[in-house]
Amino acid sequence: MRTQSLRQTANRYLKMDHSGSFKDKKHRAFVIHKLIDDLFIIGEVPPSWEALKHQHIRQLIQHWQKSKVKPATMMDYMTTIRAFLSSVNCHLGGIDNQSLGLSRKYSLPKKKKTHPDWTTFNEPVVRLLMAMQIQFGLTFSEALNLVPDIHIQEHALWITREIAFNSEDRAIPLRSESQRSIIDELIEYTKGHQCLSKVHHCDDIRALWRMALISKQLPLNKSFRYLYAQHLKKELSPILGSYQTNWLIRDEMGIKSRNTLWLYLNE
Repeated sequence: MRTQSLRQTANRYLKMDHSGSFKDKKHRAFVIHKLIDDLFIIGEVPPSWEALKHQHIRQLIQHWQKSKVKPATMMDYMTTIRAFLSSVNCHLGGIDNQSLGLSRKYSLPKKKKTHPDWTTFNEPVVRLLMAMQIQFGLTFSEALNLVPDIHIQEHALWITREIAFNSEDRAIPLRSESQRSIIDELIEYTKGHQCLSKVHHCDDIRALWRMALISKQLPLNKSFRYLYAQHLKKELSPILGSYQTNWLIRDEMGIKSRNTLWLYLNE
């Protein structure tokens, strides 16, 4: 008898409420009838909507939780229920999502870290291209077109505007034995007076590069020069300070935007 009384009031409300699309109306009717049915299931049916108490809603939430209803679904139900109760003069406090302990759990996809080791690539041209990005902060195109006789000096790489991605000259100091070994390998491989794009056809190089990245499950459309920025930041910040190191990284890598630098350092 109690459920019948609740249904009569609910049906009058549903008949009078024309807001929303047809789908919204169907959903509203489903939620309100579910509310009545579930109150009956838990044995807590009030004689009228005005007699509905906060405890009824609490028990309803517990019932849904036991029934494995998702928190996001319960929050959706409660949005409809609160609007309905307000319309039938049942003004309950403490039935907001926070008071009922309802919250969505957002599971952000984990970003896959890509820190390739350039020494593990067997194909010489691929190994050199990866090394020039990681150890010198060059772009793929710059590494491809660097000519040892022109761009390698005694203590630095001189990236001239003809090959620089931003058409501006910049210098990259040689700081480690690892860098010098890469330079030696590049000179030997290219005979010193050719760039990699002259030693091999560009299409062949890109095919080898692509196959190598796929074999190591690395992204195909990614530049790995950000690793150079992170290395410098780690090595030089204790000596120069963060501000000065950031400017040095921007100068050596030809970075103009602070946003780009931030992306590189937080990749």
